[in-house]
Amino acid sequence: MAEETAGNAAGAQAGATDNSGMQMVMQHIYLKDASFEAKSPQELDQSGGQPDINLNLAQRTNKVADDRWEVILTVTLTAKQGEKTAFVCEVQYGGIFQLANVTDEQMPYVINVLCPNILFPYNRAQIGTLITAGGFYLPPLQPINFEAVFRQRLAEAQQAPAAEADGGVN
Repeated sequence: MAEETAGNAAGAQAGATDNSGMQMVMQHIYLKDASFEAKSPQELDQSGGQPDINLNLAQRTNKVADDRWEVILTVTLTAKQGEKTAFVCEVQYGGIFQLANVTDEQMPYVINVLCPNILFPYNRAQIGTLITAGGFYLPPLQPINFEAVFRQRLAEAQQAPAAEADGGVN
């Protein structure tokens, strides 16, 4: 009974009515690229307090085979102290995911929510390591609700054609 409930909840999240045959296998996770650039400590105002942190996400997907996808999640963290950039840290983690019995309706959810949910903890750990090695302290990055981000992007995409249609009727 508990297995049935969990399966139904996963199906509801994926926007499917029945996902009993859906399978997702993580075949490989790897660090694709990482960079850290920082000002030297004497260039920064030590009395400036905590820097302002800006986090940006980007994602790229490539179909590797009929049932395999490469998903690359890029997380960029920029810290500014006043007008000066204290540091920029960018980490790309990639994953190869084998997907079976995923419908066309489920695919955007799987690629944009489930896969980044798996990759983000790796990005977060590497960012923490790089920032600490650079001599800075950063509280742990909080988890990201990729489902909320996905839903927001869907809503924006649906509103964009309506805005274009309204703009052309003057």
